[in-house]
Amino acid sequence: MLKLLQSTINPRIFAEAVARMPHDPALATRERVWLLRNLVRLCGSTDHATTTAIAPLLGSLADEIDFEGSPVSLDDTTFDREVLQNVTARVPLSTTLQRELHGLVSQDRVRNLLSQDVTPADAQLYASYALTLLRCFPRQADDIRMWLYLGSTGQATTTVYFWEAMKSNKLVSDIVRDSRSVLSLLQTSQDLKESWTVILMFLELYTFLLKIMDDEEFMGRTSGRQRQSAIPIGDVAYLVTFLKNLGFTLTFNASELDGRESLLARDVGSLRGHFGSPAAPEPLRRGRDAKSVSLHGIPGISWGYIKGIVTGLMRAIYERDSRRHFLPREHWLMTSRLDMTAFIPGVVAEEESRSVIAEQEEEDDDMAEGESDDEVTLSTTNLRGLDSYHRTQEARERAQRKASRRRYLENVAPRLEVLQNMPFFIPFHTRVEIFRQFVHLDQVKRRNGQVDADAWRASMLMAPQHQGQQMHRLTRHHAQIKRSSEFEDAFDAFYELGADLKEPIQITFMDEFGLQEAGIDGGGVTKEFLTSVVAQAFVDPNRTGADRYFIENENHLLYPNPTALEDYRVTLENAGLRHSEVASLRRDMLRKYEFLGRIIGKCLYEGILVDVSFAGFFLKKWALTGGHGSAPGESGYRASINDLRDFDQSLYAGLLALRTAPDASDFGLTFTVDDLIGPPGAQRPKSSPLIPGGTDIAVTNENRLLYLNKMSWYRLQGQSAAQTNAFLKGLATIVQPSWLSMFNQAELQTLIGGASAGINVPDLRANTLYGGTYVIGDDGREHPTVRVFWKVMTSLTDAEKSKVLKFVTSTPRGPLLGFSSLNPRFSIRDSGSDESRYPSASTCVNLLKLPMYRSEKILREKLLGAVNSGAGFDLS
Repeated sequence: MLKLLQSTINPRIFAEAVARMPHDPALATRERVWLLRNLVRLCGSTDHATTTAIAPLLGSLADEIDFEGSPVSLDDTTFDREVLQNVTARVPLSTTLQRELHGLVSQDRVRNLLSQDVTPADAQLYASYALTLLRCFPRQADDIRMWLYLGSTGQATTTVYFWEAMKSNKLVSDIVRDSRSVLSLLQTSQDLKESWTVILMFLELYTFLLKIMDDEEFMGRTSGRQRQSAIPIGDVAYLVTFLKNLGFTLTFNASELDGRESLLARDVGSLRGHFGSPAAPEPLRRGRDAKSVSLHGIPGISWGYIKGIVTGLMRAIYERDSRRHFLPREHWLMTSRLDMTAFIPGVVAEEESRSVIAEQEEEDDDMAEGESDDEVTLSTTNLRGLDSYHRTQEARERAQRKASRRRYLENVAPRLEVLQNMPFFIPFHTRVEIFRQFVHLDQVKRRNGQVDADAWRASMLMAPQHQGQQMHRLTRHHAQIKRSSEFEDAFDAFYELGADLKEPIQITFMDEFGLQEAGIDGGGVTKEFLTSVVAQAFVDPNRTGADRYFIENENHLLYPNPTALEDYRVTLENAGLRHSEVASLRRDMLRKYEFLGRIIGKCLYEGILVDVSFAGFFLKKWALTGGHGSAPGESGYRASINDLRDFDQSLYAGLLALRTAPDASDFGLTFTVDDLIGPPGAQRPKSSPLIPGGTDIAVTNENRLLYLNKMSWYRLQGQSAAQTNAFLKGLATIVQPSWLSMFNQAELQTLIGGASAGINVPDLRANTLYGGTYVIGDDGREHPTVRVFWKVMTSLTDAEKSKVLKFVTSTPRGPLLGFSSLNPRFSIRDSGSDESRYPSASTCVNLLKLPMYRSEKILREKLLGAVNSGAGFDLS
């Protein structure tokens, strides 16, 4: 019959007739399924009439039909009788129906969606249809986005087409004009379906585009499709203002928006879930027990989805701006919407609430683990089925409690939500102060109010109860460390401490003869210990092969050695060790990565700056660890070709050449990647497929973007996943991941190693302590040598000032909050009157030992001679 109809009817007239049919909500699922199938079969094109007819039909079936599930092998008559007339939830398709309906997301059909004389007035129709495709076919979501991106209207690329439509949207201009009016716009009862549909389609496409666009293309400085798809930098500023105003309101006013959305929409899923994002929350359940969520007339979206995509896109643009600086720094701030005088105490109070919620979740997790143990017992006594219903109910109740607590936190902790999702709204130095306040709050809680190390130890010794346990705890925090083996000794002594490494530790250094070095650890020895461990584990040039836990790129920035585990495995196998022994030693190596994460966390926790610099792509993984309040889809690092510059410049350049080559097959590549593994001098090649069967799949123009994405993921994420995850696990043991999410990668590096700006000599001078002859007397006057020293310091170049600071403190950069926060304080004391001697330093206590020079010339000569020699104690 359909073949006869195909030869007799006009497809356009048929599609227009279906489109004019009044919407009947009572129309049965089976009737809509067959009508959709007939439309697809009879109207093969993607013209305006066909799209107008198919879009509402497909959308009405999104919650009822499982378009991508396993099909049933039945003929049409049997399928209609046995399935469509009986199954009412997540109806599977027949094999024939699935094949025909999947034609809607074929590459040719999606790419040509906008090529049929599309006008600006059609934007809402095509945006709605594209969003529906993403919702119905989530497993093909990235393919759909890619094919949409590759399409065009003839006059503009798809991205630019939807951007122009969005830019002319009154809702967008209203949000851009006044951030304070956004809440009322979101709470309005009027139907804003057309506006939101176009907005969301552009945000989806532009988010995808930024994943495959490098910085030069983003800036509009190259030719080709990427440049044609880029929006002008002036428009980017307009877009950022829109995203800022919308994102701030969605986050800061969450409690006022709460009533506009059902709990199902907030807690169970979102359109992002339908879209199949790997980092998305649980998809919205479809079936008889799940209602279709509708927001402003658009089915399947929630405030959570909008918040997630807005936040994600903002962070992606901010990341580029951090590298290329195309927007004024103040453009990102939203301080005008906040009471900044009360912001820090307010957010600290909210963090206290968050910590209480975190403790409750830990209790639930512990309870779940206990029930898991019970399950094993039940299964061994054949009683597993008896209690399964109750366990399922308890698990559901725990999930509901967790969701309720997180909703509560969103409502009562708006400042914390802003910091976790859009930290760039707040000035960097304010966030640093908040970070230090969070640490202080944690120290007070953990140490029973005794933040000072000596006071904490005294309180432990004087505790009347469990004194033996307290003594044991103090003993665990003390270690004897041999010079030249600081890292290994530290690992042996402190790995088992876990989170207790947050507490003060005491170090006794042992010299090469096994004799105890003089000195009392009042904090300075601990600083020297931590900086020594960092230097030895991260930057020691004598470490080779599997002992190189971190390696550096061309700019001397560090990241986990991608082949460390494989190198170690080959080395151990060559030595004849059994498989079980190899596995055990590899686990021990991962524990060392975890311990290194704790060491860096300890430095951050104690405010100790260390002279080590990490690659940006590695630091991004710290900043994207998220937290309890992170927007959906925002937790977790996602590799991109831009990050490859921090990994391997030559690989980055080669992949760019592949992407722009007229014929990608000329490179002779397949979907495989080659590495050399094993100890130095005995390495062997290893080939790994990037996709199943990748060895036999050639890279062509059609699949090269997939190759670029897979290669980026492998090099930046997959290859070193075990090492990176172990490091981040250790880091999170000491520093809350949600605290780190307040900073981007460049800011995190500043937090680790100090401010890169020039040394502020007046600030350093105002916060310097003096000892010995140099102590300032009652008259308040400095010693003549001290005055000469500061005169020389002021006259030095920035590079020379940094060398002096590193000579004394072991790091060339100053503290973020000024030298008043340097711990211990920068100090100067005399070391005799012999002007032939050089200055020396005790970096453990930030002490400069300065002979009493009388001449500015001699002081400059001796000071620079000492700092350039790299020596310290030896010149005393």
